[in-house]
Amino acid sequence: MSRFPIKTLILCVLLPPLVYAFSIQLLERTIQSRYTDALADIYTGDTRVLFDGSVRLKDAVRDNVEAFIADSRLPMWGVRVTISVKTSDGNYLYPNVYDDAKPELNPPDSIAIARENFRLLNDGLIKTVDLKIEHNSLFANLVLMVCVVAALSVFILFYRRGMKMVHQAELAKQEVIDNLSLEREESVSKLQDLEAHRRKLSEKIDAMKGELNHEREKASAAEDDMIEELVSLEDKISENLAEQERQNAEIDALKEKIREFEKASESKNRQRLKEVDAIKKRFTALYKNMTIHDRAIQGLVELTEDMKIKAEEVIHQLNDDPKKVQIKRKVFGKKNRETVFEVIFAYRGRLYFRKTLGNQVEVLVVGTKLTQNKDLSFLDTL
Repeated sequence: MSRFPIKTLILCVLLPPLVYAFSIQLLERTIQSRYTDALADIYTGDTRVLFDGSVRLKDAVRDNVEAFIADSRLPMWGVRVTISVKTSDGNYLYPNVYDDAKPELNPPDSIAIARENFRLLNDGLIKTVDLKIEHNSLFANLVLMVCVVAALSVFILFYRRGMKMVHQAELAKQEVIDNLSLEREESVSKLQDLEAHRRKLSEKIDAMKGELNHEREKASAAEDDMIEELVSLEDKISENLAEQERQNAEIDALKEKIREFEKASESKNRQRLKEVDAIKKRFTALYKNMTIHDRAIQGLVELTEDMKIKAEEVIHQLNDDPKKVQIKRKVFGKKNRETVFEVIFAYRGRLYFRKTLGNQVEVLVVGTKLTQNKDLSFLDTL
């Protein structure tokens, strides 16, 4: 197809991975920033219990961070979140790298705990949030799907516009061909009339020559008159020959137009073959649960754009779930009595398919009511 959007196709293939990688990085930074801000609000909890010595800062940080992680739903989507909180001198409050606290025989001194909590908070705590979106996770696959769907939407838009332009070009070519055919028919009709007129003149000349010879034998006195009449007849013959040459020139011009028409037809056939190859590759890539006969693809190319859409809708249903397709009747072959099913689409469209081994579907023929007899004859040869 001369108007196939190959550049758009290349862009739609190359851009989704790049957009996906950029989007993952941007989402990681955005979510990490929000997590950092949210963690800053809750990781110490209620400072009153810290300053009155009821709870150690380390225990409060651990409980608050673990509750914060438990409330987050991102890990279920494949987002790995790692949080660490440490003091200014490098001691980790979360996670517990090791617990060197010895068992206390005496109850903890709340004043000492409050003093320690105040010192740690006053020195400042260093909190780190490391967020990583795992590849092939639910979240990453969702982002990739959005990129692919956007690329496909752009490609389909350009593809439909190209198909519309191809259809308009085909209509213009068909109009030129129809005009040339009409001119050819008119020229052929005129040529036949001229040929009939030439035969009549030839017969008249032969008759007049016969009369001239008869008159010469009959009376030599009228020879001069006969010679003059013969000269007149020869002049008419010259005029007839000149007319024939003009007609031959018109015939040559018509032959040249016919050759140009045949060249245009060959070009159209080549374009049709390219379209058949493109549809065959596309169907092979899209419909994995079925096979499509070359006769069906050729019939699909001959349909109008609206009927192509309806036919592909039926093919899509056969690929997903053949039970949902409404079957009009069963057609039996003459040789092996193999069952072939007939489906109607777009009122005049006809689609024939059969079930193969493995309960798969093979689409055999796509046509219209006008090509039904030829399609059934083809099915008899299977």
